[in-house]
Amino acid sequence: MSKLEGPVILVGDNAVGLKHLQADFQAVGSKTLTAADIGSIDSACHDPLSQPVVLLAENNPINSAEDIAKLRQLCEDYLIIVCLKDADSNQTADFFRLGVADILTPDGSAKALEQTLERVGALAATRQRVSEYSAELEKTNVELQESLRLLKQDQLAGLEVQKSLMPESPLAFGDYEISHSITPSLYLSGDFVGYNFVLDRYLLFYFADVSGHGASSAFVTVLLRFMIGRVIRRHMLEHDYVALAQAPEGLVEYINNQLLATGLGKHLTIVAGSLDTETRQLRYVVGAQQPQPILISDGTATFLPGKGKPAGIFEDASWVVEQIHLPERFALVLLSDGVYDLVPDREIADKEQTLLKYLSTSSGNIDQLKEALFIDYIEDPQDDISVLLLTGGM
Repeated sequence: MSKLEGPVILVGDNAVGLKHLQADFQAVGSKTLTAADIGSIDSACHDPLSQPVVLLAENNPINSAEDIAKLRQLCEDYLIIVCLKDADSNQTADFFRLGVADILTPDGSAKALEQTLERVGALAATRQRVSEYSAELEKTNVELQESLRLLKQDQLAGLEVQKSLMPESPLAFGDYEISHSITPSLYLSGDFVGYNFVLDRYLLFYFADVSGHGASSAFVTVLLRFMIGRVIRRHMLEHDYVALAQAPEGLVEYINNQLLATGLGKHLTIVAGSLDTETRQLRYVVGAQQPQPILISDGTATFLPGKGKPAGIFEDASWVVEQIHLPERFALVLLSDGVYDLVPDREIADKEQTLLKYLSTSSGNIDQLKEALFIDYIEDPQDDISVLLLTGGM
């Protein structure tokens, strides 16, 4: 219970009534001071939570909407006790609805006055706790807003780093062109792509989806970029045509071991491939990536074969390299599983057939492909939506 230190402020212009009230409060050991009207309360009250304010109701009518609004505001700002000469139940209820702390009658006993002060003290204690809680809440909110501001700055900085690591799009070599689009669900994406034409013959590419969302997943994409970049640079510097002809053999195994060694608990699905631009041989590995790679040729879209485990979960896992000969005119499309959210069907099998229908005639370039999938029309994607498009002879 809050201690009411007083003095109690008595408000009214009824000198007789004020004198009686002063005597009553002095009888129970409470000091008082008087104010002529409610406009004087602010200067008389030094602590709204320790000084009750007693209003003589006959001098403070609440007949108009303005009077009601004033009293309601007073009850929010101060511990208001109303002294009613002839109190009836309806009038008492009206005052309590407006927020007064308690009701007094001039002929009440000393014990009744003490009980009133106890109730008002309890209310004051409650208001004090609420005030302290509100102050603490406001402080916490300010700290939270600052943390969010810093987090947003970090996320935006991370986004710039991630964007800087993305390959040029589109990238062309001869009659081949490769491009990509990533629409993140947050500032940062767990999806990542990489591709490059190497030694004027091979196109090396990968398309990965790291588990989870946000910064932790994005950090793994950066790690992935440097892991694969290190391998590619070594082959380029050594002009290792033998290794490039066998790519991406061993790549996903290498990524798997590196992820497990980090202990981050992250895994990823991936499609990694190598295209020999002279022989049109495509070699690729699928590591649990859904949907499967899609090949479009002569107006027909089909899923390419291939399956394998995600990388970063199973030790000593291996992945089979698939190989196909690409036609003169083709489009190869890789999609992240976030694209399923753009297809209205309920079952995955139905969604996949709808995707084939969408893409069979709309994959000449990245803009056509995005238009077919309605990617640019989604405002708040639930998952990252990523697309990689490789075309030849288009």
